[in-house]
This record gives sequence, structure tokens and C-alpha cells, in this order.
Amino acid sequence: MKPAKSFSLDVALAQKRSQTFRSSGTGLSEDLKEMLVEAQEQDRLTCGIYESGKLLEMNPEGIMLCVLPENSASDVTLHIHLTLIEAFCWENDIGIIKVDSVEKLAKLLDVVEEANSAENQAQVWSKKEAGPAPVDYNCILIEYPTGKCSPAEEKMLDFHRITCDLVPQPVISLED
Repeated sequence: MKPAKSFSLDVALAQKRSQTFRSSGTGLSEDLKEMLVEAQEQDRLTCGIYESGKLLEMNPEGIMLCVLPENSASDVTLHIHLTLIEAFCWENDIGIIKVDSVEKLAKLLDVVEEANSAENQAQVWSKKEAGPAPVDYNCILIEYPTGKCSPAEEKMLDFHRITCDLVPQPVISLED
């Protein structure tokens, strides 16, 4: 009986610790946004189910966090892929951060991508009339930086450490 009591105390303690993060919801959203922008600027961001699967197969030790939207899969096949990626991340000790919307995530990263591509006007597309292929934001992997983690990355890693055992896992609400 003691392990059950200890387990309930551990869960209660984890939930109490996560209250700090929940009460500063906008802070988490801003930290996640800052971390994603930094990773994108440093070319440490991988977007898409297929691309993420390839990177996870090649270098799971190099992945710091996996960002997944909550319930984004109205498509059964996509849901299965996301479930497999989430299980692989759990199995390989890769932190998982859940966000409330794939659309908000796409909007956030598209704004950064547009700013970056405006600086690089010399890009040439193989099909000029078609433009670039759409980016899949249903799974985002963030690789470890070569140097020290930024304060935003440290906060997100702390958030993951404190909330990883909570069921259901907390979801960060992104700003519109």
C-alpha cells in the first residue's frame, strides 16, 4: 500500500509544481515562440511527419524536444503517425511539448519563414508557377544547440521535466 500512497503524493506534487507554469501561460507561449524562432534561425528545426521520422531514425540523441499539436489528426493515418512518433520520443527520452493548435503553430513559423525568405530573394524554385511546397507543422523536432541552451530553451526543458509524468499532459495555448 505504501507505493500507492507515494505515487499519489508524487502526482499531487507534480501537479502542484506545474501550477507555476500554468499560471504564467502567456510566459510559456512566449518562451516556446522564442525557442522555435531561435531554432529556426539556427537551422535546428525539422518540420513534418516524414522529415521528423527520418531524423529520429538517424539521430535520436540529437533531439532536444518534439512539439506536437493536440488532437490535430482528423485523419486516422496522421493520428497513427503522430502516436508512433510520440511513442518513439517517450522510448528515447525526447521531451514532448503539446500545443493547442497546428494552425497557430503554422502561423507562428510561417511569419518567421516569410521574414527569412524576404532576406533571401535569390531563391529559385524548380516550378516557378507552383511556388514552394506547403510545410507540414504536425510534428516539429528541435535539435540541441551546439553551445549552451538559451533561457527560453531552459524554461521549456524545465516545463517538460516537471510535467512529463502528468496525465493528461498539459497543453500550451499559443497566442493568435
